[in-house]
Amino acid sequence: NAEKYKVLLSFETPDSGKTLLKFADNLTNKMNGNKSITAMNIAPVNELHAYDIEHYEQELFENVIETSNELKLEVTTLFKASTDIENDLISITNKGNYDLLLIMLGKSIYEGSLLGKLLGFTTKIINPEKLLKTVKGQSYIFNASPFDDFTLGILDKTNIPVGIMVDKNFESADKIFIPIFELNDFYLVEYAKRLINNNDSQVIILDAAGQIRKNTEIRELIRNIEHIAPNHITLYNEKTIEKEFLKSQDLMLISSKSWRNLIDSKSLWLSDIPSTLIISNP
Repeated sequence: NAEKYKVLLSFETPDSGKTLLKFADNLTNKMNGNKSITAMNIAPVNELHAYDIEHYEQELFENVIETSNELKLEVTTLFKASTDIENDLISITNKGNYDLLLIMLGKSIYEGSLLGKLLGFTTKIINPEKLLKTVKGQSYIFNASPFDDFTLGILDKTNIPVGIMVDKNFESADKIFIPIFELNDFYLVEYAKRLINNNDSQVIILDAAGQIRKNTEIRELIRNIEHIAPNHITLYNEKTIEKEFLKSQDLMLISSKSWRNLIDSKSLWLSDIPSTLIISNP
């Protein structure tokens, strides 16, 4: 079982479970018996007291199970009532020999926040209390954090790659765009390779900082992929990222480091990004 590719997805709502499952399928579709997909929900104990737990679990997993049947994808489901969701998730992730953990970027972070504005989510009107606090000198509202605290904790304490989905009605990763800002981002190409192999995805790699042009080894790697799967991978050198181009893509893959830099620099094109998977490389 050691060589199986194991994906763990942890979701909060039935919808997010469905979204993450679709991506897990894109990543592993043609691997047949060589993959294992686990969909997990860890629920806060205090919300479960008065509730029939079995019924709650059934409702939560309904979408995931329905989607797995549509995709003909075998999924293991895992449900846990917890007093400490973050620690339980970290412990299950680290002990389970998984290759990848998939989670959603915490919704709360972009509702009515600067990050939500940056990412082009139509945000609710900012709470006036928040504005008052800002006037009093706490300007947290104007500083977009690239991740919510929960996600930061997970990134910090897990020892496997984590994929964090920013969902803009994700359906399927058919057209993928990968901006490479520095050579360390290049691990993303491994995921591109998997998506080409398993989902027949079309991948565009953007040499955003001109690093690839100077690197023979990496150009060679891209050429090899092109050789095995002709017409599936393209290298772009244009530095400007146009709205029309972003609108034509299904998914952006980006490194967690470059994501932080984009948010810190408040890059204008962020508001037009398609669904995005931010992948860490511990």
